[in-house]
Parts: sequence; C-alpha cells; structure tokens
Amino acid sequence: MKKRIIRSIVISFVLGFIVFLVIASKQNKNTMSSKLVCKDCNVILITMTNLRYDHMSLNGYYRLTTPNLDKFAKESLVFDNAFGHSSWTLPESISLYTGLYPYQHGIMNRYDGSKLPVATSTLIDVLNLNGYKTAAFTGGFDYNPEFGLTSRLNEHEECTKGIQQPSYPRQKGPRATVGPSQYGEFNCAVPKAIEWLKTNSNKKFFLHVQGFDAHCPFSQKGGYIYDKDYAGSIDYSGCLWTFDRVKPIIKNNKTFYPVYSAKTGTSSAILLGERDINHLTAIYDEAITFADLAIGQLLYEVKSMGLNDKTIIIFTSEHGDMFGKQGRFMRGGPLRGTFYDDVLHIPLVIKNPKLAAKRIDGLVGHVDLMPTLFDFLGLKQFTTAGKSQVRLGKSLLPLILQNQEINKYIFAGSEFTPAQNNIYFSQKTRADAVRNKEWKLIQETIFDSAMQNNRLQTVELYDIINDKEELRNLADVKKDKVYELQSKLSSWQRKIKNEQ
Repeated sequence: MKKRIIRSIVISFVLGFIVFLVIASKQNKNTMSSKLVCKDCNVILITMTNLRYDHMSLNGYYRLTTPNLDKFAKESLVFDNAFGHSSWTLPESISLYTGLYPYQHGIMNRYDGSKLPVATSTLIDVLNLNGYKTAAFTGGFDYNPEFGLTSRLNEHEECTKGIQQPSYPRQKGPRATVGPSQYGEFNCAVPKAIEWLKTNSNKKFFLHVQGFDAHCPFSQKGGYIYDKDYAGSIDYSGCLWTFDRVKPIIKNNKTFYPVYSAKTGTSSAILLGERDINHLTAIYDEAITFADLAIGQLLYEVKSMGLNDKTIIIFTSEHGDMFGKQGRFMRGGPLRGTFYDDVLHIPLVIKNPKLAAKRIDGLVGHVDLMPTLFDFLGLKQFTTAGKSQVRLGKSLLPLILQNQEINKYIFAGSEFTPAQNNIYFSQKTRADAVRNKEWKLIQETIFDSAMQNNRLQTVELYDIINDKEELRNLADVKKDKVYELQSKLSSWQRKIKNEQ
C-alpha cells in the first residue's frame, strides 16, 4: 500500500514538473518573442532581380561589387543558404508576397490571362488592413498590376524604359514587342522611392523598391569599371542566351559556345570564347555595382530621415543567372539546368532593429519570409476578407535565435509556357528541385506538343559538398539517392496539391 502511495506521489511530482517545464518554456518563448516584436515598424523590401548570391562581395566574390550592401550586411542578419522556388521573376515575386509555392498560387504564365485571385491573401493585404501605407517602385513587366499583385498597393509606379504603353498588356497569344531592354532599373526607382519617403516617412509604411539592373542586357557601360581592355567584336546590347544545353565548339584549339542574340534571333548563332564570356560576366558585375550605388543612396536617406530604429529592411533577389556553366546562358525560363544554384541560390539580408547582426547557415526559402516578417511585426498571419489559407513556409525565428534547424530540405518547382511567337523554344516545360546541404536533385519534364501527352524527362543528381559547381551528374551511379530525393519531391508535390 505504501509503495503504491509513494509511486503515485512520484508520478504526480514528475508529471507536475513536466507541466511546469512546458509552461515555463512557453512563457519564456512568448516573453522572448514579445521582446523581439517590432510593433508598427516600417518595412522596406529591396529586390535586385537576377542577382546571384556568389557575385556579391559580401559573400566572398573577388570583385568589390556591392560595397554599400556589404556595409548594410554588417548591421543585419545574413542568410548564407537562402533559395528561391523558381527561375524567373513572375512566379517568384508572387511567392515572395504570398508565402505560397508557384504550383500553389498558379501564376506561371504571362500570356494566358493568369491573375492572382482576390481571395488569395498577400503581404500587401495584411499590411493594408493593419493601417500601413503601401507603395512600390518597380521595373514593371513581371510586376505589372495586371497580374493581380501590385494592384493591391496604395501606390505603384513602373520605371520602364522608353515605352509609353503598360508593360505586358494582358493578351492571349503573342506578346507586345517589348523585352528586357525596356526593363526598369534602380536609377529610376530609387529617386522616386526617396521622394515618396519624404512625403510618407511620418506614417507607418511598406515600401518595395525593385530593379532589373542585373538582367540582361545589363547597364551598357562598356566595361567601364571591370573590363576596360576588352577589344572583342561581340555586340552585348541585346541579351545573349541559350534555351537548352549547348555543346562547345572547338576552333583552333579554343573553346566557343554558340548563343543567340535577342537582336538577331535565330538567324545565326554567335560564338562566345572565354574572353567574351569574361566580358559578359564583367558587365553583369558592373550592373550590380551601379545598382548597389543607387541602393546605397536609398539606405543613406532612410538613415538620414531617422527611420533606422523603426524600420525592418529586407534585401533579396528573385533569382540569379548563368554564364556558360553546363553550356547555358541567361536561363531562358525554367528549362533544363536553370535550377542550378547559380539561379536558385539567392542573397537574403534582413536588418531588424531588434536583432543583432549575424550570419546564419540554416536552409531557408523565400516562402519562409512571410511568416518571419509577421512574427517580427507581431501581426496575425495570412487572413484577409474572412478567408484563411495554409502556407507551408516557417518562421525563421527559431533559426535566428537558437540556431534551430527549420528546413531539412528546400524545394523548387514551376512551369514555363513560351509565348506563341517564341522563336527559341516552343514547348511547355516543368522544372523541379529538392536539396539539403549534401545532395541536390533537378528534374525536368518537357511536354512535347508533337507527341501530345508524352513527356521527355531528365534527372540530374549532384553531391554539392564535393561538387559545389554542379558539374558531375551522378544520377546514373547513385540511383538509391535519386530514389530517396524523388520520394521527398513527390511527397512535397502531394502536400502542396492538397493545400491548394
């Protein structure tokens, strides 16, 4: 009898202690989180489209491409393993604002009338409901209001170059004859944003500033900074790109890659040698540096207006770009190979006045940004017009505060449907990827219209610890690893399908 009483007392004590620990842990977490809430803080989002993580000097690049962002990063959280979920701007911009993967929000086609449903809540909707003044100054095109995103802002202005009509007017079939050479840049968006701040800095605001500076054909300064001695005959004033893997051509013991120019189409291929590719990379880096200069002006004005202590500033890129690796240049939409880390590995730098600067190694995705931002602001998440949607992104707070892993795997996936008059590539494609810190799988499906429902599929597997450049496809020799990652990918695809 005594043993039973003693056992009951011990069990009660242990259970009570466990309950105490759980409550104390929750209280500690809530207290810790409440101290980090930047209530009524302003938010500035800066996106430099097409910027590669590894071409920023703050990430170890050999050129001093981003001196102003380097300085900004010393006051911020720098995420070294941040990844996007698509290889082009339209689906990724929607993912940034909704916390939904491209397959979930469905905006993956410029020309079929796709538009984000009003019922799909976005960051803009939540901030509008919470009394924020919302505005954006962008380079237009994939940020055109007709896609159903920037139309929700209180103010939005496009900084397109040399065109009077709206970028990407909504139409089925062939698009208007405007392209990358008309994409707007920071040298237009930043001055407009600064003027807007001068009028609205006394209000609670959200401001997005975006530029296509790092998108081909880049700011044409002719190698003013990084390659003054180039004497080649290649015309870089139009995008030089490929739309599939191209094989190198050997001439006089030198290697050349055939590419097409946006100015001449498919009438003839242009051969890029090593020196030409180096110059192409140099003017890309130069475009980044000029964009960094403009962003530096914006950051200076934010500080001079006394906004630093009450403003969360986020810098990122929708995706990166390619310069010949695996015989590919400039992505060309989500086709095979564009899910290499050159494209998916993006910079993510966040300055929160409540948090000390640090570099963070954990895996994060763009869909994690929304729940993190709402935790920072202390706002209820993802509810508008009485409708709630499930997001799969996770708050980064446990990773930031306790170095707690939140993502074992990062996923990417989207479809690309070329316009009817696309002379480079006519088939619908689907690209998917899954990765952890050790392995990465890229899987592409080409829907061949001539074969109707049949599909052509390729699979690539990379050991990204020992092959960071993703040059050795191990899919044929590591079939067990392919199966493992394909299973993870299939599980993710089923999950996001169920959450639509």
